[in-house]
Amino acid sequence: MEQKCIPSDRVCDASDISVGHLECSICRDLLWKPIACQSCETPFCSACIYRWLIANPNNCPNQCETFVERKCPPFIAKLLAQLHISCYYQSKGCRQIISYEALKKLESECDYQSQQCPGCRLQILKKDFDNHTSGCAAIELTCQECKLVYKRVDAATKHTDTICLRKQLRQLREESKHNKQELHKLTNLWDKMCKLSESYNVFNAYKKTIAFSDPEFAKVTIKFNDLPSATAECKNIPIIYRGLKWNKLSYMDKSYAIKTCPKSGYTTSFDSCGNLYLAYLKDEASISIESTTETFALISLDACAAWKNDLELTITGYRSLALTDTHTVTLLVDRPQHILLEWDNLDKIIFKSSGGTTDPDSLARANDTQVVINQLTIGLDL
Repeated sequence: MEQKCIPSDRVCDASDISVGHLECSICRDLLWKPIACQSCETPFCSACIYRWLIANPNNCPNQCETFVERKCPPFIAKLLAQLHISCYYQSKGCRQIISYEALKKLESECDYQSQQCPGCRLQILKKDFDNHTSGCAAIELTCQECKLVYKRVDAATKHTDTICLRKQLRQLREESKHNKQELHKLTNLWDKMCKLSESYNVFNAYKKTIAFSDPEFAKVTIKFNDLPSATAECKNIPIIYRGLKWNKLSYMDKSYAIKTCPKSGYTTSFDSCGNLYLAYLKDEASISIESTTETFALISLDACAAWKNDLELTITGYRSLALTDTHTVTLLVDRPQHILLEWDNLDKIIFKSSGGTTDPDSLARANDTQVVINQLTIGLDL
């Protein structure tokens, strides 16, 4: 701490010394780090005389012709050294009486000076600072294991054991793409995760996350833009396309949709995705894997109703003819939906539409229950 002034009332046990003779004639407080004028030998606080000289270059406060700096007279320095002064932080509770010469050092280390808590921003006494910060709810903590930064108050919700292990899993998955040796650590962490999972659904979700991030697993988003040209008509998607078998799914060009179906889910979908083509199905269609020994994953799709609001789309997944997953969603004409599934280990999926109420603006036939698909995201084993 750099002392700015020391009021004379902080001086203790100075009965044998006239403190008035040790005051700075500029600030009228006790001299601090004094220097003197060479002509009149009057001492001043060094900070006081430097400020004076900025405003009054070369002029001494005592009207000397020119101010020339010299050391403080030895007898003044000797008297100051005999003084004992109460600590600057006396008002905060400090009871130290400090010699003049040790004042700067001891006050800079005083336990009663204030420090700002980096969490709650309150001013805390130095002596209480460690105890306060060790329990302050607003302090930010960094986990050494997963590197997550969070506030202590949020630990129960933002940094549970499960969250910590999940972040470590993600980090290791990234590393494992380049370093197969990390897979052993990944396996051990996965075992811990399974024990911490509160339900089968949590376990299954993490299992799928691992599968979709496996470097041996390729995630592909199909937007149908590489299909053969269909500018003047609707066409069936080729039976074999993108390594999959497509049954009863067709596709349509944007210009054709705007011309023939201007008030429909086709136009809505084109406006939202920017594709060249969209796939669609009427009542039921399927996608399956070409090879009988391989599987694929259905991660997500974006879909919309073509003509009917509240149209129900049921999606079912199969493996070796056995039903493994099912999901039903309600579609609208003017609002494409992102449907996240994350189903893996499939060899066939079936789409089936039903119900719905014909949109009055669509001018569709009452029995036309078409579903529009903007895009599909699938996973294939490499």
